[in-house]
Amino acid sequence: MFGSLRFLLAYLVILSHLVGTEYVAHFGFYAVRGFFVISGLMMTAALNEMYRFDGVRFWTNRALRLLPPYYFVCALTLLSITIAPEQAANYLKFWRSAPGAGDLLINLTVLPLQLTYGSFRFIPPFWSVAIEIDMYLLLFLVVSRQMSWALIALVAGLSFQLACIYDTINWDLDYFTAPSAVFPFAVGAALYFLRQRGRWIATPLAAGCAFAVWLANMVAGGLVFPASHIFGLGYLVDTICFAVVVSGLSGLSVHQFSPLIERIDRTLGEWSYFAFLVHWLAGFLVAAILFNGDWRGWTLLLAVTPVVLVASSALASLNRRFLEPLRDRVRRLCGPFRPAAPVSAPSETLPSLGAVAEANAN
Repeated sequence: MFGSLRFLLAYLVILSHLVGTEYVAHFGFYAVRGFFVISGLMMTAALNEMYRFDGVRFWTNRALRLLPPYYFVCALTLLSITIAPEQAANYLKFWRSAPGAGDLLINLTVLPLQLTYGSFRFIPPFWSVAIEIDMYLLLFLVVSRQMSWALIALVAGLSFQLACIYDTINWDLDYFTAPSAVFPFAVGAALYFLRQRGRWIATPLAAGCAFAVWLANMVAGGLVFPASHIFGLGYLVDTICFAVVVSGLSGLSVHQFSPLIERIDRTLGEWSYFAFLVHWLAGFLVAAILFNGDWRGWTLLLAVTPVVLVASSALASLNRRFLEPLRDRVRRLCGPFRPAAPVSAPSETLPSLGAVAEANAN
């Protein structure tokens, strides 16, 4: 059921951006953190079970997954900004001037988006994907190769987080940088090794309770608890609770549910990345056409939601038609599935992650 969970996280990012109030801003922060935990688990599974650390095939498939849809939405965004530059400038600070050659280079090469320079961004939250690419490299080189390295990275990442909280280091460093992502990615990797070795998988009850606490912690921040909780203890609670949720889901298979639920979960998971890509552009078009410059709010969110769903469905259709055949060819070149670690639980109760890993991580 990772597909539905990933779509929920994507929608929380959309909500935090388009509603535009200070209270809901951290919903997106916590959702990105959740994406990182899922990616740590799924990419570790893909590297061990599918690619067996074949770098050429792994990076080829990652590029095919991430970049063509991104460039396509960037082109649509540039077209929209060119047609209505004044409205675009009022809508989003990153669209207040036409992109120069340096701006285009930064956006097209992706990795510089995680840094502070460059004032123009086609898709502002794509910095998080740049961070993910950094983490894929760390997973590929070290963390996903064995449990001990995952635990070392987990301790190092947690130490960085605690230092940021204790020393009240700037929030930008604690959230928008590669070191800040080490902890959740390492948590995901450790969950994979624990699962494969039969050491620990959260029960459905534990996962359900953890999800309830995760939601309550997010909603209470800024409403019941002060802002210091959001950016301090609450930030750690978010990751710990979400790790339990992800562990519990890793022990389930969609085949345990009805074919309809399985199809819905697969569809939502497929749409999640595209919804993440297109929501700023969809919000701009809806606000400019229907709301006459009312650029943020709950009404805008409700109006944009069906547009995002339709756009995500269209992008998913294009992806299936043109990109998935190429990715399938790369997967077939990787050879048959081979688990990387002994599995203690029976295969019928412990579904393989390798076959679904790349569909459930950005």
